[in-house]
Amino acid sequence: MTEVDTAIREFLMVAFKKQTYLNILYLLFSFPLGTAYFIFLITGLSFGFGLLLMWVGIPVLLLIFLAWWEIAAFERQMAIWLLGVEISSMSNQSSCASDSSILQRFVQRVKSPVTWKSLIFLLIKFPLGIFSLVLMTVLLCLTLVMLFTPVLYVLGASEVSSVLEAFVVSIAGIFVGFLSLHILNVLAGLSGDFAKRMLSNPENRWNRD
Repeated sequence: MTEVDTAIREFLMVAFKKQTYLNILYLLFSFPLGTAYFIFLITGLSFGFGLLLMWVGIPVLLLIFLAWWEIAAFERQMAIWLLGVEISSMSNQSSCASDSSILQRFVQRVKSPVTWKSLIFLLIKFPLGIFSLVLMTVLLCLTLVMLFTPVLYVLGASEVSSVLEAFVVSIAGIFVGFLSLHILNVLAGLSGDFAKRMLSNPENRWNRD
């Protein structure tokens, strides 16, 4: 009986945890940020490679290269702040000596797998953002419709056949609301794991910088 009580308590407490709403905030940001990243990267890379024969594309590609690293670093920090995941630094701290030249640092960054994993992360952020937005919209609409079924029944806008059935559906909507928060937490957890895999250098120890 104690285990059942604990399970019920954990199920209900999701609505009162700060992390739940930080997770939702992260998921809400995914769509606009993912869209902006996708447009910027695809446009910039296409423009740069298109002008490569005219040499104009080289500085454009360099700019995009530097920009996506900084954007990925921002995404890493956002995952740390909002999702609470531990993500080590993107740069290889053992090879980034203070006396290294700009050219040496650039070459190290080009050779780093994290550079190219971060690009993949930013591009995948777009479809993941769409999925997150659609899922949140569906869960929110489903919960609200179920909760307000008695009102819809009175207005003649519901398919339930009685007031009792309308209230049963409304009570079930409370359960669906709590379940929706758990589903969004799982999605946020998967997003955090994905960010950790793609935006960290496994050779480094974790720190928030």
